[in-house]
Formats: sequence, structure tokens, C-alpha cells
Amino acid sequence: MKAVIFDLFETLVTEWGRPKYTTREIAQDLDVAYESFRREWRLLHNDSYLGKLSAIQAYKTVLDRLGVTRDEALLHEIVRKRDACKRKCFEAIAPEIIGMLSSLRDSGCKIALISNCSDEEIAGLRDSGLYPCFDAVVLSCEVGLVKPDVEIYAHCLSMLKEEPPDCFYVGDGGSDELNGAQKAGMVPLKALWFIKHFVPNYDADPKFPAFLEPSECTAFIRSRI
Repeated sequence: MKAVIFDLFETLVTEWGRPKYTTREIAQDLDVAYESFRREWRLLHNDSYLGKLSAIQAYKTVLDRLGVTRDEALLHEIVRKRDACKRKCFEAIAPEIIGMLSSLRDSGCKIALISNCSDEEIAGLRDSGLYPCFDAVVLSCEVGLVKPDVEIYAHCLSMLKEEPPDCFYVGDGGSDELNGAQKAGMVPLKALWFIKHFVPNYDADPKFPAFLEPSECTAFIRSRI
């Protein structure tokens, strides 16, 4: 195997145990009904991930659909608060994560990242100690593709100049990413080290090799290089 491509949230960084700025709190700050806000926000979720809407544009669109207007300064403050919470995920990368990436690179593997994300979610990524670890970074909001579309995996592979069978894909399984990676011809591995803390039946599907700790995943990959 020549490369390992990782998911980001709940694989390399986690929101578990971090402060959150929830949709309920956003709706409260906007002074709109939570259920109505959540319904409209979900309808725009994919467009945000595809980079079709900035965070400000998304909030404006939701408010337009709800028939209300709010001061733009409030919208910018909401974006600031959401960005601040997301940045917390990148402030202290777990040593075992850095150790996993370093060990794999030392073994000769290329390391890449694919993330489904909006622009406001990944502002802290490039400032983090994680970013220099990657040979390629593919963010859905920048490339206009989302997992599990096989094209987003193909885009990353083209950046790495590697063939699918020579690459592992490691993720927690959100967005059906592991099945997408398999359809793209890669070898999927399931990361349990974060989701085991907060997802019931986190390993109910035994379809893919799964690992409770980054060190276990590292050992598995290194044994197949």
C-alpha cells in the first residue's frame, strides 16, 4: 500500500468533549423557531458542503425562507461563534493522532485528507499542527464534491498520483464514506477511537476492519505496506 487517506472530523479531530454552538442555540440567537430553522438548515446543508453557499449566505437564505430579516452584524457574530467552537477541535491535536500520521509517513506512505465540510467548519485546519502532515487535502466546499461520491476520492487519488487498490481510506463511517471509498476501489478501515465514546452500537456493522485505537490502525496498515 502506498497511501492512506483520512477523514477529518471524528477521525483525526473530534467535537466530543469540546464546546459546541448548536443549531438550537443559533436559532435562539436569531430569535426564530428551532424546528423551522432546523428544517430549512438541513435543506441547505449539502449546498454548504458543496461550497455553493458561504455561511452568511446560508443564514440569509434560511431567514428569507422563514420570512424574517436580521441585522447582518448578528449573522457575522453567529459565524464568529461557530468558527470559534470549530477551531477548538484543532487547538490540541491528540498526540496519538500525530503519532499515527508520523509513523505512517516514516514508513513511506503518502498521507491525505478528504473532508465533507463548509467553509466555516475548517477555518482552523490550516493553522493547526495537523495540516503539515498531508501530501494532499481535499475539502468538499473547495472542490464541489462530497462523500460518498466516488469522484471526490478519485480527485484525491489524482493529487497523490496513486491507484485506488494501493490506498487505504480511514474514517468513522459518517456520510457513508466507507462504502464510497470501497466503490472507488480503495480499502476502507473504520476508526472507532472517538465515536466509541458517544455513538451507541458504534461497531454494529462488521463489514470493514475496525480499530479502537490509532495505534492498532497504524500497526494494521504498516503490516501491509
